[in-house]
Amino acid sequence: MGSLVVVIGLFIMSMCICVALSHAQDDFSLTGFDNPRTTVVIINDLEGSLPLRYHCKSKDDDLGDRTMAPRGSWFFEFKPSIFGNTKFYCSFSWENELHYLDIYKQDRDRLFAEFGCRRCEWKIHKNGACKLNKDNGMFDVCLPWN
Repeated sequence: MGSLVVVIGLFIMSMCICVALSHAQDDFSLTGFDNPRTTVVIINDLEGSLPLRYHCKSKDDDLGDRTMAPRGSWFFEFKPSIFGNTKFYCSFSWENELHYLDIYKQDRDRLFAEFGCRRCEWKIHKNGACKLNKDNGMFDVCLPWN
């Protein structure tokens, strides 16, 4: 009789877990191993209406040299590694300036980090880059150049 109670208890607990998981939001990883597509958006917010030259790449992907018009934007998408080591970095140049920035670092930008994102939007300024803060809708998560 005792083993029947244990089997029924396990069955009920399994059903509750299945129901709870079926109602979970699609945006969140249930296993910790999901790697939904991430989008990085770069916006030229240089003062003086300057064109922005940039070149973004990762260890595995080179996205090429490009030029962005003043107030223009560009984006790229990728699937972060399940191992947590995805990193994209960009060079940015205008006039006689050349700077570098880690535009996406998985340990910093993963979805559940303090300022993490699945759509990471950056405004490029002369003194650094500012990321869109998902909590207040402002570009106030600013980083200096590397």
